[in-house]
Amino acid sequence: MLEQYYLTIRRQLPNATEGEEAEVTLQQLADWLHFSGRNVNIILKKMEELSWIRWIPGRGRGHRSRMAFRVTRESLVLKMAEEHVARGDLQQAFACIDEHAYLPSLRDQFVYWLDSHFGYRPEQHHEERTDTLRIPYHKPILCMDPAFITFVVESHMAKQIFDGIVRYNHHTRTIEPHIAHFWIRSEDETEWIFYLRKGVLFHHGRELTARDVKFSLDRIRDEHVDSPYRWMFQDVVCIEALDRYAIRIRLAQPNSLFLHFLSFDRASIVPEDLVSSQGAAFKRHPVGTGPFQVVQHDANMFVCEAFPRYFDKRAHLDRLEIWYTPDLECKASGYERTMYRIRTPGEEDSHERWNKVEMISRGSKMLTFNLRMQGPQRQLCFRQAVVHGIDRKKLELLHTPEDARLADWFIYEHHPSDQETLYNPQLARELLRQSGYDGEELVLGASQAYLEEAGALAALFAEMGVNVCVQTLDNDSCGRIKGGRRSHMCLGTIILDDDLVLSVIELFMADNSLVHRHLSDELLQEMRPLFQQIYAAECESGPGGQSEGLKRLEKLVKSRAAVFFLYHWQQRTLYHPSLRGVSLNALGWVPFRDVWFEPVSLEPTNFSAAF
Repeated sequence: MLEQYYLTIRRQLPNATEGEEAEVTLQQLADWLHFSGRNVNIILKKMEELSWIRWIPGRGRGHRSRMAFRVTRESLVLKMAEEHVARGDLQQAFACIDEHAYLPSLRDQFVYWLDSHFGYRPEQHHEERTDTLRIPYHKPILCMDPAFITFVVESHMAKQIFDGIVRYNHHTRTIEPHIAHFWIRSEDETEWIFYLRKGVLFHHGRELTARDVKFSLDRIRDEHVDSPYRWMFQDVVCIEALDRYAIRIRLAQPNSLFLHFLSFDRASIVPEDLVSSQGAAFKRHPVGTGPFQVVQHDANMFVCEAFPRYFDKRAHLDRLEIWYTPDLECKASGYERTMYRIRTPGEEDSHERWNKVEMISRGSKMLTFNLRMQGPQRQLCFRQAVVHGIDRKKLELLHTPEDARLADWFIYEHHPSDQETLYNPQLARELLRQSGYDGEELVLGASQAYLEEAGALAALFAEMGVNVCVQTLDNDSCGRIKGGRRSHMCLGTIILDDDLVLSVIELFMADNSLVHRHLSDELLQEMRPLFQQIYAAECESGPGGQSEGLKRLEKLVKSRAAVFFLYHWQQRTLYHPSLRGVSLNALGWVPFRDVWFEPVSLEPTNFSAAF
């Protein structure tokens, strides 16, 4: 509170500068602070002891007291914000900074101070060292229940906390054993039996059994649970726990993607007892069998620690902290846009010697058209007019134009066809005329993070002669879907996981996907045979059938102009050379289990790596 008293006095004397004396009376101070004269003297004494002020009381009639300020307001506000951070209350720290936003450069100073706390943080306790990785994230993680995850961060963290009975190897593009160490199938591929590892433990200490597997998969299938991933198991007839470590699944028909469905993080195994007892609370305080267990999840941060009894390889990191830093990039001018800047303690700000990992995103920024809502966007010629009338090279449309690549489909192609010739304003005007568009206002939905780009897109629509207003979509999945229903178009981003075929199909099948929600029943009906071709690919048409089915799906989507693909972007991570195991997975995140710190740097001429 003493800091607040100091700042209150400073506000009443706005022209006073540090070191200069300003005239003030005890009665004025009492009025400003709402204290008695005796309490004012106590406060002044404390401030003098801290060397915040120099107080010269007036002696005799007509002699006014004088005060000299010895510390800046910025330093005290930063101290207050830093104390909030030390207590783990990031939201209050940002509120403190925002309350005193009238102070120049305060935000920049705080953001750069806060940024120094992110990255790799080793702590030595006697002979034990704890390795912690701190990462800033711009919004809270709302859902960690695999049956309901929607966003990229949720999917990535689910991979750290949960396991599936099998897993997808993106290097070999094959399915490997995981919780299930072996499986068999019938000749017609409609009956599968999986044998589970013994001794796989949930984070709360109970052993995983076939009953948990049955519960987890049946839960996704249950229409009353209303998981957006019911479609994955629509061919499942029944699931039986044969004994403690064996599970049988019967299908109505063969499905070449069935093992892929089981490897998806959405099909991760959850503990029946905790999900049943916790209900909706499980979304925020999940328990799985994965390499990390959740130890804290509140409005300030999401904290995981390595699970020491993990059945697979233990994580090198001991602790992972995701700090919720709202609008961090907007709080300071010149804040560098990278997903991570993983530093080590004591490092200088120069990143010249740092390593960099870059990749083109496995996904794209896109515009979806709501074919279930009345409006001109239901007309094919209107959608085609948008495709040909929006110049995607406009700099104001992109945060970082140098990192953008024009998109032709959800998946990035090194040489996208006909992208340079899509923009054709003359053709767009003719198509817009044919659509019968009469100047009515259309709603463009976008999340808070994309409002700037949505505004730029609305300006480009205006150049075409289309009246567009921007509507903010809620951050949570349900609110996003509701807002999407009320929008004629939506601007959004999708990121594809390692399993590309499965990730693309999910966009058209999952209920929490705006691509799916904006498709008409007629177009979905046209797509169903293509999905069936993909499902039956290995059984009837060989491995190439899946690729052929995807190509036909791509052709159909483009011919109907159901989605306008805008661009892909470059993702990057900067990190100190002493950090090892740093890479970007398909979702653009660092695989936390693999990151480790090399405390001693050795000359490569004298030592070589041994594996």
